[in-house]
Amino acid sequence: MIIDQIMPKSAVLHRDLRHQFLQLASCEGHYCILTDGRKIFDSSGDAAVACLGHGHPRVLKAIRQQDAIATYCATTFFAHSTSEELCQLLVDSTEGHMSKAYIVSSGSEAMEAAMKLSRQFFLEQTPAQRTRYRFISRSRSYHGITLGALSVGGHAGRRANFEPMMCNNTSVVSPCFSYRGQASHETDAMYVARLAKELEDEFIRLGPHIICAFVAEPVVGAALGCVPAVPGYFKAMKAVCEKYGALLILVEVMCGMGRTGTLHAWQDEGVVPDLQTIGKGLGGGY
Repeated sequence: MIIDQIMPKSAVLHRDLRHQFLQLASCEGHYCILTDGRKIFDSSGDAAVACLGHGHPRVLKAIRQQDAIATYCATTFFAHSTSEELCQLLVDSTEGHMSKAYIVSSGSEAMEAAMKLSRQFFLEQTPAQRTRYRFISRSRSYHGITLGALSVGGHAGRRANFEPMMCNNTSVVSPCFSYRGQASHETDAMYVARLAKELEDEFIRLGPHIICAFVAEPVVGAALGCVPAVPGYFKAMKAVCEKYGALLILVEVMCGMGRTGTLHAWQDEGVVPDLQTIGKGLGGGY
């Protein structure tokens, strides 16, 4: 195969077939140690994940203790005190605003689960609500690499090769990106009002009765480069969602778990989502 001709000899199908990757020997604290002895300071937590550092002794001790008790629990049949403890901690951290937590294995899977749960929520309502199946997200957004999560994102470059396979259930509106999108004559309030009208117009264009949810990151991560919304934006977006009976899904896989100063990024302005996804910093790479 041509792949064997262009990529370094390896059984691993790396994400870049022409790149010779650095060989990692071990990780300690904030450093990645290569096989040639060089130490690299991990200033980004790898893919914005290893926020506790590598090999933290408290975390390793907890892992060993849990492994000695149980390494896998089939949730079809069993509950376990460890998952109960984690979910209760997460629920309590919302100060009474949210009531349940559902554990999956990745941020992409969390997005998929949120999409399915929002649909299932409306299936449990009156027949008039069971028509909801579509989502509205924002251009230049990224919510995960699996097909469903990729479909609900608006990142053109990451969608391009797989566009024929995308779920045809999402449309996009403009992101809240004041540096690029806010006109010189607009105040923050005027800019928010324009974006809220754009979202409402999209509800009306599609038909409000088919919209499950509006999906957005409180602080946009890699897709825009750590871009927060202007004050009042999410309050206005939630008002539009509530007007038409749709849900607000906030994606905090990258920006959540304390990275904005509060444990949950939505707590900065107090705009509570109906569903929230978290990841990365929650597990810290362990």
